[in-house]
Amino acid sequence: MSDVRFDAEGFFLSAVDQARYQRMMDSLVLQRRSIALLSSSGALVEHYGQRLLRSLRSRPDVVLETYTPGSPEALMGRLNQLLEPLSVDQARGGDDAAGPLRVFALHELEGLDPDEAALLARMVQDLPGARMALLILGYRRRRLPEVLEDSFRRGLRSWSIPVPSEDALAAFEADADAEGLGDEVASLVAQLRRERVVEAIVPPEAGEPLVEAPAIETLAHAPSASTRFSPPALVRWPFLLAAGLTVLALSWWYGVGQKALSGPVSGSRPSGELSTR
Repeated sequence: MSDVRFDAEGFFLSAVDQARYQRMMDSLVLQRRSIALLSSSGALVEHYGQRLLRSLRSRPDVVLETYTPGSPEALMGRLNQLLEPLSVDQARGGDDAAGPLRVFALHELEGLDPDEAALLARMVQDLPGARMALLILGYRRRRLPEVLEDSFRRGLRSWSIPVPSEDALAAFEADADAEGLGDEVASLVAQLRRERVVEAIVPPEAGEPLVEAPAIETLAHAPSASTRFSPPALVRWPFLLAAGLTVLALSWWYGVGQKALSGPVSGSRPSGELSTR
């Protein structure tokens, strides 16, 4: 019997990692639920996150985009563009909605403020017919930023990836060598060992605070309210107001008259830009 940790796409450090990775993929692609990969090891999030991104790019039923925090206005403009061809009933529809799944990948979380977190959460929670989901890669985090936890009231699943002990790492190296894959795993194993040395010198409490979280959890918190941004022109989707938007969203989408938001984001990739990869 072949070792399930090694396959044509790469490798997993444990059979448990393989099972949980597949569960995350199924939640995202089959159930259209937003997911987050979290770990105190940036190398592990990078390893499994890149594998997941490669798999998503190869699927004809998925469109992958990247969002860099920093501009709620750019996100609002992109949302208008995606909703343009849909009717109100279609955007608020359920599982029978047609079309590809559009996955927004968030690699940078430090610049995410409550305004953007609330808008991202409402994009995927209140418009199921638009078939949108988030893929969050939390480098050196065992828990999501508080602004995201507060914004998501349902539908977000997270995987806190455990860091193997030195004994487990050595055993994995031996198994990889037996499979003839020692060279393939060497880079990740070396990164994990370097991270262990760095954490021994600078423990987590001296740097970024890390809080343990379950391996898989469903976040169910009430949305937060914010009024930080001044209101631009009214969006063409008044039904969003009825979806329980925050005071911020109301200030955005209630203006004088009905004017279209600005066009799609420029291809120059400023902060906050969405782009398809």
